[in-house]
This record gives sequence, structure tokens and C-alpha cells, in this order.
Amino acid sequence: MIQGKDIFIVGAGPVGLAAAIELKRRGASPRIIDADAGPNPNSRALAINARTLELLGPSGAAEKLLSAGLKLQKVVIRRNARVIGRLDLGSLPHRNNFLLALAQHETEIILAGVLKGMGVEVERNLRAEKLELLERPRLTLSNGEVISPDIVIGADGAHSIVRKALEIGFPGETDQDTFGLADVEVQDWPYDFQTVVLTVMDDHLAPFLPLGQGFGRFITTRADCLNHLPADAKVTRVEWATDFTINYRQAEAYQKRSVFIAGDAAHIHSPVGGRGMNLGIEDACWLAWLIDEGREKEYTALRHPVGADVLKFTHTFTRFVRARGPLQDLVLRFGVPLLMHLPPLQRRFYNMLSAQDTPAPPWL
Repeated sequence: MIQGKDIFIVGAGPVGLAAAIELKRRGASPRIIDADAGPNPNSRALAINARTLELLGPSGAAEKLLSAGLKLQKVVIRRNARVIGRLDLGSLPHRNNFLLALAQHETEIILAGVLKGMGVEVERNLRAEKLELLERPRLTLSNGEVISPDIVIGADGAHSIVRKALEIGFPGETDQDTFGLADVEVQDWPYDFQTVVLTVMDDHLAPFLPLGQGFGRFITTRADCLNHLPADAKVTRVEWATDFTINYRQAEAYQKRSVFIAGDAAHIHSPVGGRGMNLGIEDACWLAWLIDEGREKEYTALRHPVGADVLKFTHTFTRFVRARGPLQDLVLRFGVPLLMHLPPLQRRFYNMLSAQDTPAPPWL
């Protein structure tokens, strides 16, 4: 049973917060810290999928996220300005037949509020500086405090102090190409703001994910996003723009004795499909359930293959959509329209987008 276990969480992003919420809901009283004073105002992850909404339903967090976010129910794929395919997610047989768009810092604020309402508050401006695996894990914090909890969960990102202290390998590769993104206001956009628009241009991709009326994010498979937008993207204001490279890495194990890692501490990959944050929240919820069941030793065996599958898919798909050649042109001309009209292929696409292709949580 989970009650009475002293559980300490390093990192209060969406993954750490989800872990704390699910642990508290099951009867634990976790402690959670974060090195930052508050959520990063830059939006980073934007998409909340159907699986995540299912997982956060019992705590009431999903309802609050739904109230704050924007339901995206349509997908348009086009070659420059010519539409070559459409998909209506709203017609698919699932109660969460949409992609919820919400900036990550807003997601973090909502989850932290849910957790506070459960009696647990994030301790901010506090870092884990050292972790030792003795008879029990021993953590030294930046305020000089030394603690020895029963369980430590590292949800502290790609440069995880917890993972490094465990000496768990993080093999993989860095993509040589640089991508760009920009959160912008647009004028006279030819689509409504419940539609994801994937524009395939002559030498790169430029998808657009709405975040509100007249506002959203462009991502380009080339650096300097603002200079590689579709011709009909009339930008009137730029809120944030940056370039980034993609890493594909997965920890060799997700645990050592009673210390665990989740989210970006365990796996990082392409943003294609919007799976990163959602996969980490899945990790956190499964770990909370396993701890409550007394089965936490199974965590790596259950979650590592899921992470490996998502990494493989995002790597393969990103490489394919970036490429140019006869095969890609054939897919654009014939494959995409076929996908948009065949129900089995529609369901497969939706299962990927909604994360229904991962194991169903047995406790729901």
C-alpha cells in the first residue's frame, strides 16, 4: 500500500505534477520541489491528447484543462496553398475526439492548483544538488537540507540530476538539422482556429497549431521560422520565436532500486505527433499506480517498450516528412487523400494522435 511511504519528487513540470496528483489521490503525501520560481512563460508543449485526459480525469484535473484549452477537431493537409486532405476528428467514435491545445505553462498552473487543492504545494526555488544510493536514497537540497525518503522520482528534464546520479545511460543521437517555431498573431488566415493546418512547402514543412482566435504556433523544419512561413500567413505580432534541434534519446532503465525517472528524464524525441509531454504524464500515472499496487519493480519493464515505440515512430516519421523525392511526392499526391477517406486509416491516424496506441491503463 502507498500510505505511509515517504515519496519525494524532483521537478514540478507537468510530469512531476501529474505524479504528485496521482500519488496524493491514492493516499500518499508526496513532497515536490522545483528549481524555478514558477512555470516557464514560453509555451513549449502545446498538445494534450485523449489518453492524458483519461488519466487526469479521476483527479478532476482533466475538467479544468478542458475549460482552459481549445478543442482542435479538424486537420487540413495542403501542398503549398492546395488542400490535399482533410480529417474531421469530431466524427471519430471517442468521447475525447479532439486534440486539446493549451500552452504548457497554463497546464502547469492548472495542475499545481489541483495539487494545492489536495493539500500539497510545490516548494519552489529549491534544487536537488546531490543524490546518493545508500540503504535508502539520500538527497541533499540547495537549502542544505538532507533527506532520506523511501522513494525518489526524478521528473527533472533531459539534463536530469537524478538520472545522472543513478549513472543510467542516455544513449541516442542529435538531429543535424535545426527547426524553428514562432507563437504569433495572424490576420486573414484562411482557416478557422479549430483546425490544425499542415503545409507541405517545396523544401520544408510548416504546420500551424491554433492556440486561440487569431493566435497560434508555426513550426518549421528549417531554422528562422518567421522567414519560412506559408505565403498566406500574415503575421501581425510575434510573441515568441526560437530555433531548436531535436534529440532522440532514451534512458537504458527507468529505475534503480527505489529511485525512478519519468518524462524527459527518461526519453526525448521529435515533437511530431505531440507525444512528448503526454508520454511523460503517462509514465507518471503508471508509476503512481504501480507504487500503490506494490509493483514498482515492474516500472521499467512496462514503460520502457512504450517509450521505445514512440521514439521509433517520431524518428521515422520526422525523417520521412523532411525528405523530398519521388516517394514523398507519391504519398502526397495519392497516399494522403487515401488516408483521409479510408476509415481504418483514419482510426490508425487518430490512435497515434490520441495515444490510444499505448497500453490502456488497467485502473480506469
